[in-house]
Amino acid sequence: MVWNPGQQLFGSRYIIERKLGEGGVGITYLAKNRRGELRVIKTLREQILNHPQWIPHQDKLRHDFRDEALRLALCRHPHIVQVENVFDEDNLPCMAMEYIEGEDLGKQITEKGALPEAEALLYIRQIGDALTVVHDRGLLHRDLKPSNIMMRAGKPEAVLIDFGLARQFISGAVQQHTESLTPGYAPPEQYAPDAERGEYIDVYALAATLYSLLTGQLPMPAPARLQNFTMRSPKDLNSSVSDRVNEAIMKGMALNYKFRPQSVQEWLDLLGAEIVPPTKPVTSSPYLPIQNPKFPTPVVAVPEIWECVNTFTGHSKAVEFIAFSPNGQILASGSDDKTIKIWEVQTGREITTLRGHSGWWAGVRAVAFSPDGQILASGSEDTTIKIWEVQTGKEIRTLTGHSNFVNSVVFSPDGRTLASGGGDNTIKIWEVQTGKEIRTLTGHSGWMNGVNSVVFSPDGRTLASGGGDKTIKIWEVQTGKEIRTLTGHSGSANSVVFSPDGRTLASGGGDKTIKIWEVQTGKEIRTLNGDSYWVGSIVFSTDGRTLASGGGDKTIKIWEVQTGKEIHTLTGHSDSVISVVFSPDGRTLASGSRDKTIKIWQRS
Repeated sequence: MVWNPGQQLFGSRYIIERKLGEGGVGITYLAKNRRGELRVIKTLREQILNHPQWIPHQDKLRHDFRDEALRLALCRHPHIVQVENVFDEDNLPCMAMEYIEGEDLGKQITEKGALPEAEALLYIRQIGDALTVVHDRGLLHRDLKPSNIMMRAGKPEAVLIDFGLARQFISGAVQQHTESLTPGYAPPEQYAPDAERGEYIDVYALAATLYSLLTGQLPMPAPARLQNFTMRSPKDLNSSVSDRVNEAIMKGMALNYKFRPQSVQEWLDLLGAEIVPPTKPVTSSPYLPIQNPKFPTPVVAVPEIWECVNTFTGHSKAVEFIAFSPNGQILASGSDDKTIKIWEVQTGREITTLRGHSGWWAGVRAVAFSPDGQILASGSEDTTIKIWEVQTGKEIRTLTGHSNFVNSVVFSPDGRTLASGGGDNTIKIWEVQTGKEIRTLTGHSGWMNGVNSVVFSPDGRTLASGGGDKTIKIWEVQTGKEIRTLTGHSGSANSVVFSPDGRTLASGGGDKTIKIWEVQTGKEIRTLNGDSYWVGSIVFSTDGRTLASGGGDKTIKIWEVQTGKEIHTLTGHSDSVISVVFSPDGRTLASGSRDKTIKIWQRS
């Protein structure tokens, strides 16, 4: 049920003006109280309460909502949104809160650029002080980010809002919390349903929020960092950041919570002296460029040169796919010669050759390392997937179930599951430890190639697939539900990849184009043109600013994501480039080709 303008609530104490918005479980309305003052009414979405998955837990949802509303009402602080009333309407729990006229910090840095350090510290101290009150009441906010900090119109005052994910905690106790979170601001322990809970969860998010305010960029999501992708420090992105603040942010964002400050106050003390509020309204600094919310803020470019530093030879047929290990020290390659080779990146030495795929059609079309680098998966034209022990080269198990070529394999960020895309137009989800097939996703159609590429989002909750039917599909991993279909390519979608922050998706197609999509809406943001032949493989750099592509024109192209500009063209292969991949530190690019070689490129 949606409340319409003019509808009266709580015995006519509130009159609905309009709907403001809705999130995962909640919906908000603008209303007026009897004194004519604007208020925000928040309640649970009926679609959530009546969802089959949640029906058995309806009473708990209502109880938790009321409990958190009452606890929030006790958090009286000038920098916390104030709760005026808690009531029930049509069996829905509701809370009435103050309406804050102004804009959120997320919108502010998007439109005006990163903030000066003094201004950012002022707001962070205000919110940090508010969080100490929240924690004293036994609550964790669990969704701190710039878009949940409102700025009062015309005043240098920040207000913490949206306690929809707030949960009670007992410091150090193992508790069960929902896994709702915002990638980039959520620490690793928030991805686990059962874990110790403490103030250090909000410490990570507060430090990440300051990171964003000072750089204009979304911090690298925790799962990507756990896979040995290196997050650049704020000072690397904005030289105006002081050493003390830079160090405080990195300590606050330590992946192991034991190495973070254990309380917000302890972390605030690392920032240094108290910031004195300005005497007049502050404005954003022009020293950093305005950020498009879909892309990282650009930094003044330093001319760079990519050069080929090594060529690996040893395969007797086309190199179909290559992958770096999480530490970047070794490279795996799959070839039409039915073998997988493991290479030492620094020297180009061939460490071992894995054999096991067999049959008339048994080329290896895909390889992937597990997040810990201990095992390797390979997909073949023989319709099987093989799991290998990297250190010994031993075949651990073979997964069967596809009825056509296996074109793509990818591990989930936690390494527990594996996804595969096949020429039979299906995507299969497998349990890595047992080899058991968990789920099959169907939806792609047509006879050309089937599912060409599958990739997990950085938080592991969604999966994207590109097909010969010219579409990209986004799937909910837990349920196998198709969320949306992206259309726009006029040829097969050969390669799909998520940006490091998970907000955008790139696809390379048989129509000679690369398309950039907004994941949340499915909207096509930009099309990159410049390839003279099909695009076979694409990959984001680890900082998300650039994209590399390989294709039928025998070249690798480097693109600036925000502008769509082609920055470099790398030549040297004598046949089509089928696979490209960046090393985890972003300094090295590898390419695999139908000319049977792998080339290693480095920038200087």
